[in-house]
Amino acid sequence: MASDKHTAKSMTLDPANKLLSELLTRSQKPDMPQDVKETLEKVVDLTDKRVEYCRKLTSPDSPSARMISEKTHNTPWSKLYDDGKVGSRFSPQWMSGSGQGQLLQFLIRMQKAKRALEIGMFTGYVAMAMAEALPEDGAVVTCEFEPYLVEMARETFDGTPHGKQIDIRQGPALKTLDSLADEGQKFDIVYLDADKTGYLAYFKKLLDRELLAPGATLVVDNTFEFGFAYTEPGSTVDQFNHAVKDDTRVEQVMLPIFDGVTLIRKKGE
Repeated sequence: MASDKHTAKSMTLDPANKLLSELLTRSQKPDMPQDVKETLEKVVDLTDKRVEYCRKLTSPDSPSARMISEKTHNTPWSKLYDDGKVGSRFSPQWMSGSGQGQLLQFLIRMQKAKRALEIGMFTGYVAMAMAEALPEDGAVVTCEFEPYLVEMARETFDGTPHGKQIDIRQGPALKTLDSLADEGQKFDIVYLDADKTGYLAYFKKLLDRELLAPGATLVVDNTFEFGFAYTEPGSTVDQFNHAVKDDTRVEQVMLPIFDGVTLIRKKGE
């Protein structure tokens, strides 16, 4: 069997890496040539080393963000689902990882953003990261459907220095977006990491209801969808990606980082 060092999360994101990992496991058979086995081990090891190298040389999480990450990993999600306390089988993998929070902080500071919107909160890691990068008069509005997660995050936020800057809106995100538009709210940066079947509707709502402030950036996570976007034409996220490409109101760049991150801005701003 492959050693534990070859089971890092990075191996689950890219289908090519997943195939390499499977090959490495098969290479443990006695009849496999030693040079082939060693080459596969090196390829898989290099993949994980590259990811870890980036993580080590990226600014670390704050104590508050790290606390949320640890809490997320220590929560008994399967038991909560079995007990009927949450409506989905959540896992720590639902949380945006270290590096994504720092990317958003970087964008917020570059744009001198004051208002941020998150669609899909989960346990609050990204909301906290964004709040920490905003000025004192800045605010984060985060959308979450699951009541248990709302209660869990609010309790966490209340015990942190920047928690007061985070406004949690519980309920279906599309309705929340309509409410925010009715309130006249606009946002300098928006992070979308919610149900993938809703991506296109969220995108259209943000544009149609003019929730993006002039010069705003929309950051969309999981635009590779674990490889399905480019290995299965017509998949949900592939359709979303092409809809963004074909929308004449915006310009975009898809970055091959994490599980695919797309940056979107309205043209001429």
